[in-house]
Amino acid sequence: MSTLAGKTSILVADDDVQDLRILAAILERAGYEARPVPNGRLAVEAAVVAPPDLALLDVRMPEMSGLDVCRWFRQDERLRELPVIFVSALDAAGDKVEGFRAGGVDYVTKPFHEEEVLARVRTHLRLHRLQRELHEHNVRLEQRILEQVKAVTASQMSIIFALAKLAETRDDDTGRHIERVQTFSRRLAERMREMGLQSAKLTDAYIEHLYQCAALHDIGKVGTRDAVLLKPGKLTPEEFDEMKRHCALGAETLAAVLRRYPDNQFLRMGVDVARSHHERWDGTGYPDGLQGQAIPLAARIVSLADVYDALSSARCYRPAFPHPEARRMIVEAEGRQFDPDVVAAFRALEDDFRRTSLEMQSPPPPEGGLA
Repeated sequence: MSTLAGKTSILVADDDVQDLRILAAILERAGYEARPVPNGRLAVEAAVVAPPDLALLDVRMPEMSGLDVCRWFRQDERLRELPVIFVSALDAAGDKVEGFRAGGVDYVTKPFHEEEVLARVRTHLRLHRLQRELHEHNVRLEQRILEQVKAVTASQMSIIFALAKLAETRDDDTGRHIERVQTFSRRLAERMREMGLQSAKLTDAYIEHLYQCAALHDIGKVGTRDAVLLKPGKLTPEEFDEMKRHCALGAETLAAVLRRYPDNQFLRMGVDVARSHHERWDGTGYPDGLQGQAIPLAARIVSLADVYDALSSARCYRPAFPHPEARRMIVEAEGRQFDPDVVAAFRALEDDFRRTSLEMQSPPPPEGGLA
């Protein structure tokens, strides 16, 4: 707020010159910086140039009344919290009510009693200072809480990621399948939003949860036997049934945690991704045979990201497909295996997918070491 040599600044507006001089003198004797103006328009201009600490406004001024000035203050970002005390020769309850409705905090009547004026001014300056200090304290407190939540969340994500990586090491030669699926999923979601596809749902928070949840898509494979998971040849029908159970197992594991924390949106999305990332747009997927929009959006996105990475990466039973072949298989499965909206985003990103796949096929070099 505006001050002169450390003084508290008080704006005074009154069209009665004598009353204006009396109020200014009362304030100056008490050590305040009085800023007298004779009408409402000048009060607004003075406040905009240098916001005061408090305003004393005559209710009845021509052209722009004190009520109008106060309402104007309440629309201005810098002045909306400015304490306003109304001044009037009238002692009518109606004027007081209108003053409070306009945003005033108190009322003094003419003729002035110096002790009353100063008591009200001091009270509201103190209240305003305390409110400002409380607000600043709350902002600092919210920032500290946010920082602590971020630290706890980062720790939790690290643990979850480590568990997902532990499951992944059993059947991924490069050890970076999770990171690639996470990256592909985020980019698909961001591009869909840019294209106006599912943009209302694909908020920043949703996409961040999706990125984290993509790491959990195959968490249920911890319950699949090595003889099935690592078999180099074609699986028998019984073995394939066992392999398919990883979706339900992963979802049930996460759902058990979700029951303890039912408001956790990350876990809720994790259940959807783990259970439904092998569902197909035409309803022929597993484990539930969901079709079209009934498949959770997060699972539809992760599904394409997972399949592209599986195709473009070497497996124990086959070499990696080159990007053009992997792209062809993805595009040909539009409307059958994959959501057409997700495929549209993939088409727009295919060069980015190819580069990312090549760059992330090998583990990153040790920190400070050579590749």
